Amino acid sequence: MSENFMEITKEDIENIDNALKSNADYKLNNTKFDIKSFEKGKEISLIQYVANVENELVFQTKEENGKYYISEIFSLFMNNIINGNVSRDVFHSVSSYFHDVIADENNDFEDEKEELINFLVLTEEYDANKLEIDLDPSKIRQDYKKDHDEIYCDDSLNRVQKSLALKELLHMSICQVVNDIDLFFTRPYDLTPEENAEKNRQEQEALENELQLS
Repeated sequence: MSENFMEITKEDIENIDNALKSNADYKLNNTKFDIKSFEKGKEISLIQYVANVENELVFQTKEENGKYYISEIFSLFMNNIINGNVSRDVFHSVSSYFHDVIADENNDFEDEKEELINFLVLTEEYDANKLEIDLDPSKIRQDYKKDHDEIYCDDSLNRVQKSLALKELLHMSICQVVNDIDLFFTRPYDLTPEENAEKNRQEQEALENELQLS
């Protein structure tokens, strides 16, 4: 299978080299990210740290006619390395995708799905075939609509409890795709003050019930 390359400027190479010296999310793995590596066509290996997991990322390089090239997939990580933050980490990538799919029913999101799958399988923790199913926009929307209809038909819940429950179910769906057990104990990031207060009340009530049982 032939490697697809993207051109990278000398300035970008120098910026990335400097950024890697201070970026806590990406570290060079027994190699250098410099002009000489590109001129020699060396394989560049990076270690990416996501949710306490180390992922090895390997990129091919080359130099042709005074221009420098690196594996095209590097474009997914370039901005994160330079900016010093992991805006495309696994959880936030999947979460953003789910919310975008639900918010825009007229978009098929095929390109976005393919890009996200390519990003996730690089971690070697995910199966591309399973992701094709889990990230199918139709499935995401159908599951969300089913949860929405069931929750909002429940007259025992008030307005805040309904919106909280829907957000929590969506959060659980995202966590199942990410498959990180620690995330199941976290709250959705977009809770309103009212929803946070309700969640606090529910957790306090559950704790009191547990203490009574013990």
